[in-house]
Amino acid sequence: MHTARVGAGTRRRAPVPNGPTAEVLVPAGASEQVAVLHVELPPGAALPEHDHGASQIALIPVTGTVELGHEGKSRTLTAGSVAHIATGERVALANPGTEPASLMVVASPPEFAGRIESWPEA
Repeated sequence: MHTARVGAGTRRRAPVPNGPTAEVLVPAGASEQVAVLHVELPPGAALPEHDHGASQIALIPVTGTVELGHEGKSRTLTAGSVAHIATGERVALANPGTEPASLMVVASPPEFAGRIESWPEA
């Protein structure tokens, strides 16, 4: 069993201007099946189009508003919504609001968490 608490680990910043920060809560080494991350996007922050390697992703907004861009379309995600991103799909994230946005990210298999762990400390 593995337990973690948001805010108790190392936050990493995406290597893009005004990018989001992420904290790996359940790392790739804890499970062969799943990793869990907590991502924060400051107001106006964005993450350009990217993929998640071999991982499928579930995005679960906790607070704020997140715009999910996919194939030229944008979807608004707020608390209570969930988005599934299949392996190989390319997406972009942005926080269009004036408040920070926070979301939980579940990656399966957990390979994507390893990418986040290579981001510089925030």
